[in-house]
Amino acid sequence: MPVGLNEMPLLAMLKQRMSWLSARQNVLAQNVANVDTPGYTARDLKPVNFEDILQGTTTPTQFQGGMVVTDPHHISITAQSGEDFSDVSSPDVEANPSGNTVSLEQEMIRVSDTQAEYQAASNLYAKAMGMMKTAIGHG
Repeated sequence: MPVGLNEMPLLAMLKQRMSWLSARQNVLAQNVANVDTPGYTARDLKPVNFEDILQGTTTPTQFQGGMVVTDPHHISITAQSGEDFSDVSSPDVEANPSGNTVSLEQEMIRVSDTQAEYQAASNLYAKAMGMMKTAIGHG
């Protein structure tokens, strides 16, 4: 039975990692946008143990959570592949007098790290696809 390229474990894991990183970037952008919102608590995505996924000890359905939109003005944050990842409260600092827990400096560090991780995963995905093309004689 033929296996689709996206069903290969390494490619599927990289695709899922990029989806998680993309969803995380959306959460971090929301934190930055609310840096001056009174009472806003910084959020982040719950980490997914991609090593377990790679080793086959965890199935993707075990960590799919769901975020709830509690106000019609909220933007739903979901991964591009349609997977939902759980977000958690992640205060950067103690709340300031207005109750906000976002540190712009910490958020920018997280954004930068997430961008670098996404680029690395994207590069690995492209390299793996190139190797597949070479292996089947189209490279």
